[in-house]
Amino acid sequence: MRWLAGAREMMAMLLLLGPAAAGSTGFALDTLLHRLARPAPSSTPFVEAHFSPLLTRPLVVSGKLEYLGPDAVARTVENPYRERSEIRGETVTVERQGERAQSFSLQRVPEMRSLLASFTALLSGNVMALERQFQLDLHGDERQWTIGLTPRDPYIHQRIRSITVSGRGSEPRCLTTYEANDDLTIMLLAGAAQTSPPAAPDRAWFDGRCRGTSE
Repeated sequence: MRWLAGAREMMAMLLLLGPAAAGSTGFALDTLLHRLARPAPSSTPFVEAHFSPLLTRPLVVSGKLEYLGPDAVARTVENPYRERSEIRGETVTVERQGERAQSFSLQRVPEMRSLLASFTALLSGNVMALERQFQLDLHGDERQWTIGLTPRDPYIHQRIRSITVSGRGSEPRCLTTYEANDDLTIMLLAGAAQTSPPAAPDRAWFDGRCRGTSE
């Protein structure tokens, strides 16, 4: 489902806008997220690669993510095609170049509604609501860190096994989604998305950008 992928990508930015629970190390997750917080409106570039056992090479798109305010987020694909997807309240609108805009209700996509509810919990600082949606984990230190999220909802977990957000210092660099069908999506953010991928990027190139070792 294309918009479930879009919702995961929006999470990369929204995840870093509000407080969350502390991890098991001395490096506190709430401290990290406080440093990464930003007001609306805000945006970040992204480069996404979707890997699948059914594909001979990853599907790669790039564009920007936008946080427009409470209950309003947008995802714009700029390459290799043009498409803008936006959520405002309960309405999802998708506009693709050369095609008529389409709108539908979030009631049709319960998994997206659940993810967006967790986004709202992050933005409002409702830690208890967030922990009801995900098991949270933090690894690393202030120089190199990874936040792990495992969906608690069995319905969502049947589709998304886990999500990790990794970064360096105060910069989120990468969101990786592990799907139940063995598909993998890696989405580069901010500084990690500033360099265009090679003509035939592989998993190693994206992993290097996530870690900051292929600058």
